[in-house]
Amino acid sequence: MTGKNETFVMNDYGKKSTFASFLPGIAGIRGIPIWCYYVNRGQCVVSFGVDNKDHAIMEFYPAHQAYQNVKTTGFRTFVKKDGKVTELFSDENITQRMQIHMNGLAIEEQNRSSGMDTKVVYYTLPGENVGALVRVVSVTNQSGEPIELELIDGMPAVIPYGVSMDSMKNMGQTAKAWMQVEDLSEGLPYYRVRASMDDTAAVRRIDGGNFSACCEADGRRLQPIVDPSLIFSYDLSLKRPVGFEERPLKELLLEEQMTQNLLPCSFYGITRTLAPGGSVTLYELIGQVENKQLLKEYFAEKKDAAYFEAKKREADELAEALTDGIRTRTASAAFDAYCRYTYMDNVLRGGYPMQLGNNKIFYVYSRKHGDLERDYNYFSMLPEFYSQGNGNFRDVNQNRRCDTFFAPFVGRKNIQEFYSLIQLDGYNPLGVEKLTYRLSKERAKKLLADVKEEQRRALLDFATKPFTPGALCRKFGEVFGDTWDETLFIRVIDFAEEMVNGSFGEGYWSDHWTYNLDLILDYLSVFPEQEEEMLYEEVYTTFLSRINVNRRFRRYVETENGLRQYRALNEASRRADLGEKLVRTEYGSGDVLTMTLMEKLILLSAVKFATLDAYGMGIEMEGGKPGWYDALNGMPGLFGSSMAETYELARMLSYTIEALKQYPGEVALIEELGCFLDELNLITRLEHDNIMRDEELLSFWNRINDAKEIYRDKTYQGVSGKKMVYHTEQLAAILEGFLEIVTCGIKKARRISGEICPTYFTYEVPEYEKLKDGGIRPLKFVPKNMPYFLEGPVRYLKLPVEQGEKRALYEAVKESDLYDGELSMYKVNASLADSSFELGRARAFTPGWLENESIWLHMEYKYMLAMIKAGLYDEFYETVTRALVPFLDPNMYGRSILENSSFIASSANPNEDIHGRGFVARLSGSTTEMISMWIEMFTGGKVFTYENGELVLNFTPKLAKWLFDEGKATFRLLSTCDVTYVNNTGKDTYGANAAVVDKVEIDGKVVSTENKITGELAEAVRDGKVDKITVYFK
Repeated sequence: MTGKNETFVMNDYGKKSTFASFLPGIAGIRGIPIWCYYVNRGQCVVSFGVDNKDHAIMEFYPAHQAYQNVKTTGFRTFVKKDGKVTELFSDENITQRMQIHMNGLAIEEQNRSSGMDTKVVYYTLPGENVGALVRVVSVTNQSGEPIELELIDGMPAVIPYGVSMDSMKNMGQTAKAWMQVEDLSEGLPYYRVRASMDDTAAVRRIDGGNFSACCEADGRRLQPIVDPSLIFSYDLSLKRPVGFEERPLKELLLEEQMTQNLLPCSFYGITRTLAPGGSVTLYELIGQVENKQLLKEYFAEKKDAAYFEAKKREADELAEALTDGIRTRTASAAFDAYCRYTYMDNVLRGGYPMQLGNNKIFYVYSRKHGDLERDYNYFSMLPEFYSQGNGNFRDVNQNRRCDTFFAPFVGRKNIQEFYSLIQLDGYNPLGVEKLTYRLSKERAKKLLADVKEEQRRALLDFATKPFTPGALCRKFGEVFGDTWDETLFIRVIDFAEEMVNGSFGEGYWSDHWTYNLDLILDYLSVFPEQEEEMLYEEVYTTFLSRINVNRRFRRYVETENGLRQYRALNEASRRADLGEKLVRTEYGSGDVLTMTLMEKLILLSAVKFATLDAYGMGIEMEGGKPGWYDALNGMPGLFGSSMAETYELARMLSYTIEALKQYPGEVALIEELGCFLDELNLITRLEHDNIMRDEELLSFWNRINDAKEIYRDKTYQGVSGKKMVYHTEQLAAILEGFLEIVTCGIKKARRISGEICPTYFTYEVPEYEKLKDGGIRPLKFVPKNMPYFLEGPVRYLKLPVEQGEKRALYEAVKESDLYDGELSMYKVNASLADSSFELGRARAFTPGWLENESIWLHMEYKYMLAMIKAGLYDEFYETVTRALVPFLDPNMYGRSILENSSFIASSANPNEDIHGRGFVARLSGSTTEMISMWIEMFTGGKVFTYENGELVLNFTPKLAKWLFDEGKATFRLLSTCDVTYVNNTGKDTYGANAAVVDKVEIDGKVVSTENKITGELAEAVRDGKVDKITVYFK
């Protein structure tokens, strides 16, 4: 790692172990993003495009094919000197290096025998109405003698606009019949198909196009070569540029080119005599536009060296500005840079919050993970201003966990969004789609009253249907031209209704609800005095379930291996998507149902309590999907239940009980929930003695399931909207009864499992009866112990258990098969060798790879976060120095130590050469866990508290002494205030012998002689009115 731009350098990258990664692709709020994947071979970039895989410009390949193809179908540079053609970056024995930036990539080659140095820089074009990859190629004469050279640079294959990935992969030869290239004479080749390629009656004209351009330093555009036969002649393997070897560049440029019925290329050439030290630089753009007019407008102004240098600075500054909120300065430069890169990647999953208009919070830059190693995923990055993408409930939820800390204006936005996506059955939709808005017809007419008639008609039709902010910008451009009114844009956004952005997807995961409580706790660490208002404002809606969970006796199937749970969902109940996404009162015909957060917490507490397994231990995987560990896809069929969710249920119950006691009064519940809660309360009292005494709880299990199924069937048809009023004392008592049973189940599970708290159980059903209606009733369950999984201890450490027990659990985990002694890291699970293949794909994966005994970074980081939150500070720092990515050996990790990977191959893998190497680039949930660790390290977690009617800002860092650089460590608080800790004591700031705060200074004045500031001063810091604080330790 070098330089102020926090760059990771890899020398001789072509000889190192392979890795795949990507450019962030962000182009600014008013820019068009691209996706761009690269590998450490050849000239690196191997695939890029706009929006999704169906809009590729350079073809998308999975990683293993990308490594093979990058030196053929990736970017190529040919230089002819003294009649001999050399391909740059093709020989790994020549000195080469790669520089990985936050928002860009550079590669260099130093060829001493030819006397030429070459540098290539890649970045996403920011702040323009076209989406493009910028490629800058510079060749410098270092020989000491003048050099005459001919240079050709570009890509051998450009996919024309309108060709989907399916067409390229499965009918690429036939697809050439549609292809054409236009506008060569203008130096702006426009690649597209003549018409839509779908085999349907409706045939569409294709206006969009992929394009390329190449400019010299003075802005002059070079003539393109789009016919690959001119360069490669008969060598259809694209290995040798036979045409260029046999003929001079000037002849090639004069040749007539074939521009249709072929897969075209994009090459540009130049002839130069370079004096010693002289250089030639080509500035290339390869991108996509929706129509030629956009391209014409973009190139109306000259694009010279000054333009591209300014755009490169803009791209760098964009990344710096995005990550300034986590600016850190410690004794470890790698750690400081890693924090920024981590924040950037967290933004790419969860989005970057911004204030849109005067009353909206909007997230830009988010997308679902999908890349060369996640070749299975469909990703989307909308090619428009205010770009956003698709995502999943769990991923987006987790990655927004800390947003209130970095952007206090976010407030309760995410709490409201994700609790409103909770359905009446306790589940939630899988997908979190792009956010759209819509104006009512009445408001639209008023807002557009002063607009010309023809323009008004166009805008009325547009704005009264769901639209994105980017689409609104585009529409304004179409209707008003370039000079549209920003004020009108803001007014439309202000008065528009935010649409619900959930989509069912598939099945119901058992863990998704568990991440919601973290949103509450993060918010309260910044706004502790707002808790009561947060809990009781009636602003929460409820997502309308698309399909009901089957009654339990309908879920079971007889197989040759025994009874299995394969019919989780009631397909007969599936609703048609008619546009309604919210539960309404009066059984669907009334107003949108609104609830309080307290009501949502009680709903979740009741439903999840009623989902306990037949031993009262784990939460059943009744929805057809597992929990966090997706690769245990077979576990729901084995009557799987998760203790991880039970630990979270105990945590949620504890929080809700405490809140009910802290704010006494009345709570209104919808009557269907009230009746369900009362029934569960009655069952727990009737079954109490049996629960406390027995192992199997079949009677209790049947009763709570009967109550839950009646509640679900009733609410699936709708709710009345009537409310039942409870006193907080009454509700607290009911939930305390639930918590007692949950705690009993946790203790039972620990007895059965052994030293380490369990994560999962599966069950056999040796006895059952067939019912007359075709259902099957289990008569006996037998729990089956599972191997250890790291998730169990992670979740268990969140519970209020004694410090001695926490430390004993840590030691037991370290002594178990969960610990990889060779790497000093923690595996996601112990060996599955003795487990059934029915568990799911994890069992079929090679050990030490993917979700089978690998170092799955997200879960290992969750474990480290659990350590520091549990007060295991010495254990935390011992683990951090060996397992946190910036402290790894780059040669072992095999990629930039400033970027996370999804997993590290553990020593369980049979291939010793890959032990410790990172795989599956970035966009890992580990980013949010790292950010949470960072907050704990620098603030102690409880940033603000509310004591004696005053706001209190606490300075209780948990920093190891080695992090202080000449006695100082600085971090940014709430993205606005730089806090510097001055600690010359040589001590840690935690533990029995911790350094103690002496004083706090603002603007050189002592404002406190303890580790906090209070009242109006604390409020001023939270409001962003204080930009610097210094905390001195004694």
